[in-house]
Amino acid sequence: MKKILLGLFILGTLGMAQNNYEVYIKNGVNISQSEVDNDSNQIKGIVDKIISDFENRDKKIILEKFKIMIPREMKNDDDYKKSSAKDKEFYDRMNKIIADEMIKSLDKSVKYIPKSISFTGKNIAKVEITEIAPNFDSDSDINFNNALEKSGVTDEEMENLDHISDLSDQKKERFFKYLRDEIKKDLTETTVESRILEFRKINGKWQTKDELYEIPKI
Repeated sequence: MKKILLGLFILGTLGMAQNNYEVYIKNGVNISQSEVDNDSNQIKGIVDKIISDFENRDKKIILEKFKIMIPREMKNDDDYKKSSAKDKEFYDRMNKIIADEMIKSLDKSVKYIPKSISFTGKNIAKVEITEIAPNFDSDSDINFNNALEKSGVTDEEMENLDHISDLSDQKKERFFKYLRDEIKKDLTETTVESRILEFRKINGKWQTKDELYEIPKI
């Protein structure tokens, strides 16, 4: 998703929160209270529609594309390509668990919450939106090793295996169960970041060229 850094401005607070948005005016900007009220409502309407489109339409499209992209990326891994057919079956199941949990977490956790409108000029405003998303920075090796240990697979046993698929069926089932548990636990953590959309008033209408989120191309 696109990151845009908000510049440093000396802002003066104007009134209280308006419809859940804090509204600010940069010192020196000549704008009346009625203009602020009208412009804020116009901008809020656009932002609310962007967020509504994400929730009601685009999130589903993004998740469907991720269902295709995540397994495809995993299968492009060099180690996967070199694996035996039996090991690929094992890794396919493992990767499906990872992909399923990532997609479930995205569906459940991703949220956009409007925070503020800052008028940095008479016809320029910046909207700050809080993005809440799953934390995908966890160490997959730790999850893998923890799942193996909980499954009763020892380091010695792993060293003596020619193929990961040679594990007993019982231990493989335990491994997949514990792997799912480890991933679920990791994905309960979320990250919080600020997204900034710059708006400009052109011919009396507020508009933005910035994107709050991106729909991946596949």
